[in-house]
Amino acid sequence: MAYHLCLSVQTKRKTINYIEVPIMALVRYTRPKYRHLSKSFNELMDEFFEPTNAQTTNNLTPKVDIRENEQEFQFLLELPGVRKEDIQIEVEQDVLYVSGERKAAEETKETNVHRMEQFYGSFHRSFHLPQGLDKETIAAQYQDGILRLTIQKHEKAIKKQIVIQ
Repeated sequence: MAYHLCLSVQTKRKTINYIEVPIMALVRYTRPKYRHLSKSFNELMDEFFEPTNAQTTNNLTPKVDIRENEQEFQFLLELPGVRKEDIQIEVEQDVLYVSGERKAAEETKETNVHRMEQFYGSFHRSFHLPQGLDKETIAAQYQDGILRLTIQKHEKAIKKQIVIQ
């Protein structure tokens, strides 16, 4: 018996429609008790094949640049739309934790939302700090949506040039 397959796959970012293809069906329908397995498998495959580029994720995981020079380490986190008061920075043992929340703008009853692409909610990032950093010297600056964390190196960890005599 010939059937037509019209497949529509919905990912987090878009819906992909496939052309109908005549096929030979061995099973006419999926039993209701197994439909959740099919949905779970499709969601797993969507996440597995999603690009890993941070720009394509639809959550608030901040992008980060980590830089090092002879005196310090710098962490630059993108936090657009997050207020300074809504950011928490903690250090526990050798782990730096940055968390916070981006709050949604107030909506009124007269507002009709036609499209919503911005994301709101909480975020968390953690970084294992290398040895040789003076955790007591952590400084934080927040300007134009960029959080800059600077951690000085211990004197012993700073590379020195030895002159041969």
